[in-house]
Amino acid sequence: MHKYLTLFFSVSLLLCACKNDKPPGGLIKPDAMAGLLTEIHIIDGHLYSGLQTPDTLYKYGMGNYLAAFERFHTDSGTFKRSMNYYAKYPDKLTDIYDKVDERIKALADSVNKLQAINRKAELKADSIKMAHKADSIKKAVHKAIKPVNKADSIKKAANKLDSIKKAMKKADFLKKLKQKHPDALPKK
Repeated sequence: MHKYLTLFFSVSLLLCACKNDKPPGGLIKPDAMAGLLTEIHIIDGHLYSGLQTPDTLYKYGMGNYLAAFERFHTDSGTFKRSMNYYAKYPDKLTDIYDKVDERIKALADSVNKLQAINRKAELKADSIKMAHKADSIKKAVHKAIKPVNKADSIKKAANKLDSIKKAMKKADFLKKLKQKHPDALPKK
């Protein structure tokens, strides 16, 4: 009996040691899997950045996931089988996720560059607006100074008019005085 037990465990150990390293048919290739996982993680991030009610996630998420599967010419069943296979081989899954990480970083860098360009454009537009406002303020101050200058010139003109009126009154007074008393004024 001891021989049979030893033989049974030896055969079972031999069978367990023999692995089939060939992937089963119908799996998603590692490069395509990396692209699909990138899309799925972007969709996840987009969905979880907004409202997180289960109905909303199902309602808006399923269409996005199905569109991603369609872009990679696969379906959810094939994706699950492929994910289960790659999960059994952590080194393969690590390689795939290294590619996913690189792609997401590249996408984040391009988004950051676009945001920086937009920020520069907004700052330039704001500076142009501020310059325009400063010009408008200068014009308004200049226009405000002009009426003050006009008021000063009006005051000066009024003063001249007053002095002319005084001179005319004096001339009229002298004329009347000369008419009444022709000898009272000295002759020139």
